[in-house]
Amino acid sequence: MSGDLEVEANGEPGEPDSVLRDEKAGGAHKRQPTQSTKSDLRAAGGIVWRRRGRRLEVVLIHRPRYDDWSFPKGKIKENEDLRTCAIREITEETQLNVALSRPAGTIRYRLANGLLKEVTYWVCHELESSHPALKARPKIKPASKNEIDQVLWVPLSEAMVMLTSEQDREVLGRVVDMWSDGKLDTTPVILVRHARAVKRSNWQKGKGTEETRPLTARGKEQAKVIARQLDAYGARQVTSSPWVRCMDTLQPYADAAHLRIIERPELTEHAYSKHKKPVARAVRDLIREAQETVVVCLHRPTLPSVFKSVSDRSPNGLSKKIPAKDPYLKTGELFVAHVAHPYGRAAQVVAVEQYRPTTR
Repeated sequence: MSGDLEVEANGEPGEPDSVLRDEKAGGAHKRQPTQSTKSDLRAAGGIVWRRRGRRLEVVLIHRPRYDDWSFPKGKIKENEDLRTCAIREITEETQLNVALSRPAGTIRYRLANGLLKEVTYWVCHELESSHPALKARPKIKPASKNEIDQVLWVPLSEAMVMLTSEQDREVLGRVVDMWSDGKLDTTPVILVRHARAVKRSNWQKGKGTEETRPLTARGKEQAKVIARQLDAYGARQVTSSPWVRCMDTLQPYADAAHLRIIERPELTEHAYSKHKKPVARAVRDLIREAQETVVVCLHRPTLPSVFKSVSDRSPNGLSKKIPAKDPYLKTGELFVAHVAHPYGRAAQVVAVEQYRPTTR
């Protein structure tokens, strides 16, 4: 499938696709990729999939205004990030509660008014109604029948024919490749460096203890934004160093989802300075045993061992996208390792994202 649909390791869209499409007319015209071309509109959506016996099905929506079949997606709102946008739009248009898994690519096309639109997709799966992430989400109003009049689960072969856009078919082709390789069904393991903390020299005039050093006002805002990311990925297990700045980074999500943070003393800076192997072992075990989305909040000094464990479970091509230089992650930055068990084999990291959610 076309490499133009790749999503880079930092979680942002890769190079623009060379086919730009008029959404209303449905026609395509060839253009040379222009790196300086900036998208006028950004949007996000998902390829929601499920198994039915040995068959794979995906969700397609019909828009009466354009009389087309496509994946659920929509434009980003003010003060909204791409992942939150994807969850909101999928919920609005399908009334399904989903979680994001691995990236599925980015497409770009021209609207009838000449604006250039960029859509970033994630592979998604449906959540059970009791999932804790749903407690952390606001209520979302369904789209009107004038906007979306049909929502269907469709077998892959039929979806490839029904999709109106050639670019959507290319995205679906990538999903087919993931399925064929045994790398579609993935579990996110989310590594978070704690949000911005009060400087050591400022904490109780330099006399405060490291384990009690808190977040700054900006750090608390970062923690709220991180909470939205964790609910988008459907985090069910929340793990952290017991030091205050790590615990407080995850507390907004834990409170909203009604989850208890699992404290791991071996993840503290103090414990790591004495014994490095327990940190590497903890992350290695999380990857090997990943069955549900887990988030871990960490300190910068532990990250060399953390990412060595991630790299050890990654193929060579992907390991080049894993942080290898200090500071590895900025404060409040996330690294998402998407873990698969291809055809029942040992756990393998098959895709990664690295990004720092913005606060406004």
